[in-house]
Amino acid sequence: MVGTYGEISCFQLENGSWQARARYCDVDGVVRQYRKNGETKTKARANLKAFFVEHTGTFGDGALAPDDTVQDLLDLWFQKMKQADGGPRSETLSYYGSHVRWILDPDKTEHPLGAYQLRHVRPVIIQAALDSAGVSPDLRKRIRSVLVRAFNMAIFHEAINGNPATAVPSVPVPRNKKKPVAVKDLDAVRAAIREWANAEKRNGPKSVDLPDIVEMLIATGMRIGELLALRWSDIELTPPPERRDDDGWFPWLMVNGQITSRGKRVDYGKTHAAIRPIALPDWAAALLRRRKVAQPPNALDAVFITRNGTWHFPTNVQGRLWHIRHLADYADLAALQDVSPHSFRRTVATEIDEVYDAEAAMNQLGHTSKAVTERHYINRRLVVPDYRAATDRLAPGPETSEGSTPGL
Repeated sequence: MVGTYGEISCFQLENGSWQARARYCDVDGVVRQYRKNGETKTKARANLKAFFVEHTGTFGDGALAPDDTVQDLLDLWFQKMKQADGGPRSETLSYYGSHVRWILDPDKTEHPLGAYQLRHVRPVIIQAALDSAGVSPDLRKRIRSVLVRAFNMAIFHEAINGNPATAVPSVPVPRNKKKPVAVKDLDAVRAAIREWANAEKRNGPKSVDLPDIVEMLIATGMRIGELLALRWSDIELTPPPERRDDDGWFPWLMVNGQITSRGKRVDYGKTHAAIRPIALPDWAAALLRRRKVAQPPNALDAVFITRNGTWHFPTNVQGRLWHIRHLADYADLAALQDVSPHSFRRTVATEIDEVYDAEAAMNQLGHTSKAVTERHYINRRLVVPDYRAATDRLAPGPETSEGSTPGL
């Protein structure tokens, strides 16, 4: 049977050391004899047994070998993913790369994995790298997922027999649902952001676009990368000639792409449902009309553009909101303390669910599953269903009700 060995024989050599020999059935089905030496008979037998445990033969396709390192494996895995049809997008692979650096970089973990040979990697070694990196449960889950997929590729290329990453315990990710900005608090949050952006003297990065960006997030529920990728050609603020007399016309925009974390605009969304039309409320359409008149034309046709004529980075917007909510000036504004671009997305989803339903919220947000919208974005109010017309019929009769209270 493949992977098994016969009786081990031991012989003492002329120099006094010992040699253990046994026949082993390799992965190609051929039985071969292997030998290992040791200072004593016991050590020779142990060395041969250890070799059989790690041995995978040399019958793979040559892409990976047992003595290749974890860094070699990950380099090849990322290369394969970039070339694969239907594989992860370059943006996603960039995120994966930033994740695994936490277990490869000696500055991030006391037990970096990169130099380990594949044959020597054990679950406890991977766990030590993750533990010393001190990453969050969510990031730990993502790193483990990448390692599982990479080591599966090593198994395919016959460099190892089993996947050490699958045995690493996964830490449950807290399922605390983040809350939207309550409608009653929206104006206070808006005012704080506008005050900060318009202040003549203040600390922190300048962003005159931030108030309008926030208003459009509230108006549409778009992802921040989608909103920053918006072009004037994606928006219809006035009816086309053929619909000028159509009372059913309303202003709208088309989500046609997103800005990546590196500031590049791409013509695809996070999911296949991300490319979608969104109806604009009148107040948001008025904001865009004012902005279009005031803004000089730019080569990118961008609605929001930096002073350098480039697309805004989503991380910059997120960073500015983080800066504002940590200022002492707004410490008393509780609604601002957890605000991020996604907070307004949840606000929109919750309001659409209340007025329409969860499916409408799913369509607005560009999700592929209503379950995702309901689980992570909609914050429903507690509604006590009134079914008393039925349970009132189960009331005790006069004789029972006049007696003592049961159970007391």
